Amino acid sequence: MNTFRTLAAAASLLLASATFAGEKEVTFHGKVVTLDGGTRKTTVIIQRAGQQADTTEVGFGGLFSMNLGENEHALITFTQNGYVTKVVDINTTNCISKFSKDDSRKVRFDVELLPQNEDKNLAFVAPVGHVTFAKGGLLKVSYDHNLVTLPVQENEVASK
Repeated sequence: MNTFRTLAAAASLLLASATFAGEKEVTFHGKVVTLDGGTRKTTVIIQRAGQQADTTEVGFGGLFSMNLGENEHALITFTQNGYVTKVVDINTTNCISKFSKDDSRKVRFDVELLPQNEDKNLAFVAPVGHVTFAKGGLLKVSYDHNLVTLPVQENEVASK
């Protein structure tokens, strides 16, 4: 019986220390908006490096929220019928300063979806946003909103 208590105490201590030294994470949250103010069915695809993609639908009123662990890299894709797909590149290395007592952080960003043209051939050249963190945990964001017109596929021309 004493051995069982010792093992149970050791397991509890191990679990507590693992929880205490838990993974640091960042919660990214915001709102998907459109120029016409509609909140249609928006799909969010979270593609973490080396893992299978997670797919979810945006919540009521266009609200979304996702957690990424420290030192994670992910591409977040926002897609909605009738709008140009947007991809945001996120790297959470250095997301929390080593001097911080917090193990979590919240970052808000909104995504505005642009209407697709009638040929449905508009696309962004690269991810529209790059979110990174400097060594002290300072948030760094860069944007690339260059749109291109993709060539129309021959089978699409024949079907018109």
